[in-house]
Amino acid sequence: MRLLQNHGFVWISLLGCLLLQCKTDSPPNPYDDVEEIIVDLDATAPIPEGSFAWLHDRIFQPTCANSGCHDGSFEPDYRTIGSTWNTLVWHPVISNDASGSFTYRVVPGNSSESLLIERLTEFIPNTSGTMPLVVDADSDWNQYQEEYIAALETWIEAGAADVNGNLPQTGDLAPQISGFGGFPSGSTENPYLRDANANYRLVVEAAPVDLWFAISDDTTPLPALLAALNVASTPDSLALTTPLAMEQPFTFQAPDFTGGTSTYGHRVTLDLSDMPSGSTLYLRALLDDGTNSVMIPSAGSQPYLIPLYSLFVP
Repeated sequence: MRLLQNHGFVWISLLGCLLLQCKTDSPPNPYDDVEEIIVDLDATAPIPEGSFAWLHDRIFQPTCANSGCHDGSFEPDYRTIGSTWNTLVWHPVISNDASGSFTYRVVPGNSSESLLIERLTEFIPNTSGTMPLVVDADSDWNQYQEEYIAALETWIEAGAADVNGNLPQTGDLAPQISGFGGFPSGSTENPYLRDANANYRLVVEAAPVDLWFAISDDTTPLPALLAALNVASTPDSLALTTPLAMEQPFTFQAPDFTGGTSTYGHRVTLDLSDMPSGSTLYLRALLDDGTNSVMIPSAGSQPYLIPLYSLFVP
């Protein structure tokens, strides 16, 4: 298990504060005194072709998030699946064509009005050029360019759903989960692993278990995001259970569903001491950013998310 101290966290936070012109009377950040750590956490999952997770894995991360481009230096930010979706869908454009034809980078349901497709297929004067400007060696964009653009158009025309299958609405976007994992209660060491031979369900012990979630939002800071968890023995009975509120004791960095790194800050503890061998529990997260309330997995989620959000006691 790899555990690294992230001493650059404070410097990055201060730089972000300067860029945002923070004021001296801003409310205190509850995480200012928390030292970030990086945890090896198995949050991998199979990625269905054409889903937004697949688009990020095959296009945005290897082709667009290269150094000096969309690596967080400027928007769109393609470093993580959450930042990619939040800086594309219903996000106002900065560059435009001479006629000002485009309003948003991605317009759900309309690929022809989405600047993303125009930047990938046409040269727009007074911009940096047709994207991508540089193709790194680990990208297969040149080989599959037509197929990838077609996949992006299909995703947009189908409504530009997020990784959980939720369709976006104009305005404030809904919170996202980029990963979740489990540890023996009270620890962030020795994470429980997922079973690749059983649809990547999380294999845990019959003991108290801490479940950690990486939750983010386009406009709402992490401390203001509310979350709860439904737990049931079958997916169909999740709505009948009482939600368990998640707490935010501290944050840490760990791998997410797509192989990137996300901030984990929401935790709920389950006492599974009485769970018999061979038991399976299904989970559904309830997220609220003050404007949007969503369920993950939801009725529109890809089927592979059901086992991904499950616990198995061997």
